[in-house]
Amino acid sequence: MKIVTINQVLLKEFQNDPEILRKTTRPCALIVRLKYKGVNRSFAVPLRSNISAKTPKNQYFALPTRSTTRTGNHHGLHYIKMFPVTKKYLIRYRTEGNSFATMIQSTINKNEKQIVTECQKYLDDYANGCRPPFSTNLDLLISILDSMSQIKK
Repeated sequence: MKIVTINQVLLKEFQNDPEILRKTTRPCALIVRLKYKGVNRSFAVPLRSNISAKTPKNQYFALPTRSTTRTGNHHGLHYIKMFPVTKKYLIRYRTEGNSFATMIQSTINKNEKQIVTECQKYLDDYANGCRPPFSTNLDLLISILDSMSQIKK
């Protein structure tokens, strides 16, 4: 599992979903081969520094707190903000020389199995109609991504 950022071309195409996080430098964990409605896809799961303290634990994976994390909030991978992505729109996120980013990558690597399992559970629940408030519209985003792939062929 790699930490990546997302090309702003894709984020611009996803602008119809008000829940997509638009910060172009936001790091995301790239998770490949998750199944959504019977199709294997890659998803980017954003890292967020201020996940509300009221957020149910099954909606995020907690990471070590950042300096920007407000008291009571959580820093982590926010599952409800995940979105589909293809290799074409990925930008390498450099962790070299950044001890905090290296620690985050290490934490993600050590917990990869749990993160993948929790993301897959979220996708299964979402496909079965359990869509939390403030979650991205995965069906809309997948249709946009798929149509972008069709246009480019």
